[in-house]
Amino acid sequence: MSNSGSTIYDIAAEAGVSITTVSRVLRGSGSVSAETKKRVEAAIARHNYHPSAIAQGMTSKKTYTLGMILPKLLNPNYAMIFTGANDEARHQGHLISLFPLRSLIGDETEAPPALSLANRRLDGLIVCVEYLPPRQAERLQKTLKELRQYMPIVLIGCVPSYFKYPAISYPMADITRQAVSYLVGLGHERIAFIGGTEEDQDENRRDVGYLEGLKEAQLPCTASYRAFCRGTAEDGEAALEGMFASLLPAYWPTAVIALNDLVAMGCIAAARKRGLKLPEDLSIIGCDNLYCAPYLSPALTSIDTRQQELGANAVKLLLSGEEKRLDAEWEFVIRESCGRRE
Repeated sequence: MSNSGSTIYDIAAEAGVSITTVSRVLRGSGSVSAETKKRVEAAIARHNYHPSAIAQGMTSKKTYTLGMILPKLLNPNYAMIFTGANDEARHQGHLISLFPLRSLIGDETEAPPALSLANRRLDGLIVCVEYLPPRQAERLQKTLKELRQYMPIVLIGCVPSYFKYPAISYPMADITRQAVSYLVGLGHERIAFIGGTEEDQDENRRDVGYLEGLKEAQLPCTASYRAFCRGTAEDGEAALEGMFASLLPAYWPTAVIALNDLVAMGCIAAARKRGLKLPEDLSIIGCDNLYCAPYLSPALTSIDTRQQELGANAVKLLLSGEEKRLDAEWEFVIRESCGRRE
């Protein structure tokens, strides 16, 4: 028998029980005898009955819908995070509604829109955090504080230490420090770091790791080898080209650590325009290990931030209700874009 037209009342009538008893069997809660449970389950199987999410929400006060806030939708990194979260949510019987970051911070002319999200009756919210200017960061903190009265919240990404919420965060300072160490081990001394914003003062920011790595290798910190830019290929190309233009060729960097793989792609383009060979003249490390990284020429060494795993683990942490902060998993993926400096 198909599920078409079958309701909880049909199941109750066939099993000779109340709809409350059927509901208890479906939820696996309450006191129901083994014999009654068997009779109800048999009726459910005969009707191929599956309760609707709406009906379950009305009885359990839950909507089985989670919210996810992403800073950008065009960056493939965030698409992978959403894919992992969505797959895990579906596995656990939930849906995910996707919202832009503005849903939390608004703009200068409006109050933080916490009530708007709260009215959607989400069962929880996952927020992917990236650097924000101080005023926007302040609005974000205010909105999160208000939203926490209505739903649990988990933060993911590069989460500043002053955000006191359950979180899965990348240890970006340590990752960047190890990237410097790897390049030093290949014989590089003129190592540039491209990307990010100068205003970011979080203790876990990548600049901290960059400076620590140089210090450990007893290499000087040279402002000429630090270029700030947004996380696009166009910005990466412009930033490295600006660095080349400002230095004599004898002082050009021999290695670049890029904010992400998109910036690294731009750096590859800038190097080629200057006639440089990779990795003979310039080594490059990206971050995020996007699907395109192994198909670039040369294949890009990158830091695999396991975006799908991050999204899935965020859903698990959110639904577990645990109040803890975890380090996200990552690993170096060594490819042909880095070479030994002779």
